[in-house]
Amino acid sequence: MRMREGAYKLLLACTKREQVLNASKNLLTCNTRIKAYLTQLQKKKEEQDIIGAARRLSGTEDRLPCNGKVAISGLRIPLMWKDSDHFNNRGSSRRVAVFCLMQIGSEVFDTEMVVVDRSVTDICFEGITIFNEAVPQFELRVELWSCAVEEELTLSNTPKKLAKKLRNSFGKAGGKKLCPLLDTPDPDTFLGAKYSLLASTKLCLPQAEGSFQSHSLIVLQDADWSSWLPLYGNLCCRLVAQPACMTQSMMTGYLSQRQSVQGVYRCCTLYCVLSAGTLSCYFTPEEIDAKVEPSMNIPINKDTRIRVMEKDPAGQRCSSLSIINPSSEGAQTIVFTTGTREELEDWVDAFHQHFYDQSQWLHCCDQLMKIEVASPRKPPLFLTKQADSVYNELSINSPGKFESITDIIHNKIEETDGRFLIGQEEEKETPNWSTLFDGSHPIVVQRSILSPSKSSTPISSPNSASKKRRAPPPPSDKQPYAPSACTSRPATRSKTGRPSLDAKFSAIIQQLQRNNAGAGALSRKNAPLGHLDPSLGLGPVPAPRNKLRKSFREKINPKAW
Repeated sequence: MRMREGAYKLLLACTKREQVLNASKNLLTCNTRIKAYLTQLQKKKEEQDIIGAARRLSGTEDRLPCNGKVAISGLRIPLMWKDSDHFNNRGSSRRVAVFCLMQIGSEVFDTEMVVVDRSVTDICFEGITIFNEAVPQFELRVELWSCAVEEELTLSNTPKKLAKKLRNSFGKAGGKKLCPLLDTPDPDTFLGAKYSLLASTKLCLPQAEGSFQSHSLIVLQDADWSSWLPLYGNLCCRLVAQPACMTQSMMTGYLSQRQSVQGVYRCCTLYCVLSAGTLSCYFTPEEIDAKVEPSMNIPINKDTRIRVMEKDPAGQRCSSLSIINPSSEGAQTIVFTTGTREELEDWVDAFHQHFYDQSQWLHCCDQLMKIEVASPRKPPLFLTKQADSVYNELSINSPGKFESITDIIHNKIEETDGRFLIGQEEEKETPNWSTLFDGSHPIVVQRSILSPSKSSTPISSPNSASKKRRAPPPPSDKQPYAPSACTSRPATRSKTGRPSLDAKFSAIIQQLQRNNAGAGALSRKNAPLGHLDPSLGLGPVPAPRNKLRKSFREKINPKAW
């Protein structure tokens, strides 16, 4: 009831034609479910009263067959257009919206809505519908509902408040003639898309063959209806029935097989499973999970006979049963014994129930019919929609719409620790420059140009491996090493044409040494980034920097700056 109220409110809020058609379909499905539930409740109440009276008179309990699954798929309804309508594109150009409603007892399902015109030769409904609580006497009712698709919504699609205002404006008598739908309590009558039953059919157990078959349709409309379609009069589908006795274990437990070897009787305990017309015998229950083939399979069908024996051939009392199956070589008899009398009765009752299920489900118990559940469709490789622009359709790791090029460069610098700027993507250990200012260790400075194929080993101090520390100031009594102009070589440049990282560090250290002698009071923090002002003569002046974004040097070595 709540779903119907929600579908009704959604229908009143719809403004587009497709929305009205889908909302009307959902409302019709909800109403059919409610009627099916009420009918099923009344039917169960009457059956319980009749069964109770029969049991009181007979004093016995009647067996009920097991339930099963019924699946219908591949719905296809052929159409029979005139040659002038289909090939010559003449005649009626109307469009009709159709869908199927399927019902077994209180289970009601619908298909998707399909719009049909004269270019369509077959109405196809994809997917599979499964009914889980079907009985052998099921009746699957398939109904085809249709509605003419109009270009504009009718007045009955107008929301209720607007229709009420229109009725009041035309007067009481004229308003009732114009909008009579407002006074009706049934939501079915207040529909913008009125569906009508076009055709129907009933499918039962004999039609469940597991293959694609054609069935007759009963057409209920003619050409005078606006929602009429030229049906061929047949419905094609695949109907499958799966009884529970073919898919589930009806009885499990231990049975002792009794055999006579040279006149001596011996017993072998087996774990037995009754399912799908076969008694499968295993040595342990774990073999079932391991998917081991059973040691023995005994057929249980309409030709099988079950006999209960109170005494064994030696004359002793026992709880045993014999399973007799006819064959070309004669009757084959297998004797099983149970531990207690109650276990024997349970097994005998399970065998008789299995026989009864097979007699009700008929040919569906001869071989298990498989229900093929269609896998979800993969998206098409090439989309048919037109691209807004070539730039939006390219997928070559281009920058996003909300990410600037500057942000991408800064992120790349952080990811590669600055190697992105000098064109080196491979990780290399940076040289330790603290040894240049440590006077306690002898240092040999040697200039050489290495080929790209050779790898250089940086000079490191004994303390550098254990702990990183700031470089000490240079000694005041010694002059720093400065190569002559004639022997100095140009700064090594990378493949990209930019100065290498070693050349940048050398320039920074030389500037530190010059500034330390002239301006001792100036902070070392601003010295590497300063510039000299000859007019003032006060040494380096800190250069303006952006406070919102850190520089590249601060990101590389935050402790030093």
